[in-house]
Amino acid sequence: MKNTKYDLVIMGATGFTGKLIVEYLLENYGLRNDKFSWAIAGRNENKIKILKKSLVDYGSDVENIPVFLVDSFDEKSIDEMTSKCRLVITTVGPYLKYGHLLVKSCARNGTHYCDLTGEVPFIKESIDQCDKIAKKNNCRIIHSCGFDSIPSDIGVLLLQNEAIKKFGKPFNEIKLYVRGMRGGFSGGTIHSMFNIYEYVKSRKDLQKALGDPYSLIPKTKLPSVASKPGLRSIKWDNDIMRWVCPFAMAGINTKIVRRSNGILNNYYGNTFQYSEVFSFRRGIGGYIKALTMFVGLAIFKIALKIRPLSYILKNIFLPQPGQGPSRKDRENGYFKIEIVGFENSTKKLGLIIEGDSDAGYSGTAKMITESALSILLNERDIPKTAGVLTTASGIGETVAKRLKSNGITFDFN
Repeated sequence: MKNTKYDLVIMGATGFTGKLIVEYLLENYGLRNDKFSWAIAGRNENKIKILKKSLVDYGSDVENIPVFLVDSFDEKSIDEMTSKCRLVITTVGPYLKYGHLLVKSCARNGTHYCDLTGEVPFIKESIDQCDKIAKKNNCRIIHSCGFDSIPSDIGVLLLQNEAIKKFGKPFNEIKLYVRGMRGGFSGGTIHSMFNIYEYVKSRKDLQKALGDPYSLIPKTKLPSVASKPGLRSIKWDNDIMRWVCPFAMAGINTKIVRRSNGILNNYYGNTFQYSEVFSFRRGIGGYIKALTMFVGLAIFKIALKIRPLSYILKNIFLPQPGQGPSRKDRENGYFKIEIVGFENSTKKLGLIIEGDSDAGYSGTAKMITESALSILLNERDIPKTAGVLTTASGIGETVAKRLKSNGITFDFN
């Protein structure tokens, strides 16, 4: 183990989600504890002072939270931070714009890394540029540790582990259904989607990565069958007796789940199929909600390609990066997901994942923090591996156990 000053550093602590992570740490673990030490990092010293003042309800000791002043474009300041800690959580996005130097520095310095990216091109470049270095330096680079894509990635792992226990083999098909959500949209996530489209315009290789369902899988672990096309309309699903429509985050989540299968040596099988949809109750009311969701998603996709429309959406109608719902709205939020395992088109087993707060902010803060603490505090329980990984391949069931104690449950049905 390398000699470091801190176990954990929160990069982007002055941003909306970064602050939620700091608050979560203070509420659940305190500034000082006998398990791990932590610090915060940001670019603007004045914003860090404002952050500390906003945390006074947690005690006067918050003034003593250790600080790194780090600029996402200054390699020297980044190396200064990553060389003095065991793990970095970063919420600074869009990651295609701000994340490259940090992930490279972590791989180079043997520092574990967790982020919230849903940006396929960024993950693809991270794999190509950092996987071998991270393996050499024995560290875990783990992307998508929030609502994208822990429920999907860890949920599928749990379901497949249970299938092997009960039936002696993994399911050859798993479907994820978003049953319900309440909470605000993440301004950072929305703006990342616009940024992805701009970034890949001149990069045909990355355009291919966006469209290829297996773009994040090691070439030696490609499946023996083609992926079924994702849902592109509204339909009635007889398996759960509900209306379904496309789920906006299926594009990233399905790629992460498939990468996990590849890294885990096709643990789910080399004919494994996986899909995600948003579901609504039966009846005309459910159909209208599905139609509304579908039309909204279609408009958003069109806006990505039309500059004036994208400008209007980004700057007038949609939340900005760093903006988010009030504490009351977050606490009144929830999410419910059902993951169903099939064998030869027959439904065999389900897993329900529920959160007691909104998914995009409070839930995500819990997920990434407990992912990081799984690496730092549960080293004996997690897979012995290194490289550019996923939560399923790099952390495993341990993070689900930690989340169960903090308002996010995983229950078989």
